[in-house]
Amino acid sequence: MYGFAKMDGAPTTYIMEYLDPSFWQTLYEFLQSDAAALVQLQDALRKIVARLQSKEYVHGDLRTNHIMIRTNSPRGSPELKVIDFD
Repeated sequence: MYGFAKMDGAPTTYIMEYLDPSFWQTLYEFLQSDAAALVQLQDALRKIVARLQSKEYVHGDLRTNHIMIRTNSPRGSPELKVIDFD
C-alpha cells in the first residue's frame, strides 16, 4: 500500500501496487501445492508482523489470502507482500 486519500462524504481511496498474477499468488494458493514450505517462510512472516507492529499498523484480517508470494523473485528468495489493508 502506497497511501490513501479520505474526503468527507466519500469512501476512502487506497493506492496499492499492482501485482501481476503471472508472477504472484496468494500464500493460501501457494501452500495448497507446498504446505511444507510454511516452515521455511516462518521467519519472513514473523518479520512482516513485527514490522506492522513497529509502525503501529493494524491489518485486522491478516491471513494467508492477504499475503502474496512470488517464488521466482529476482532476489533469489521468495518475496512476500501484505495486501488488502481496507
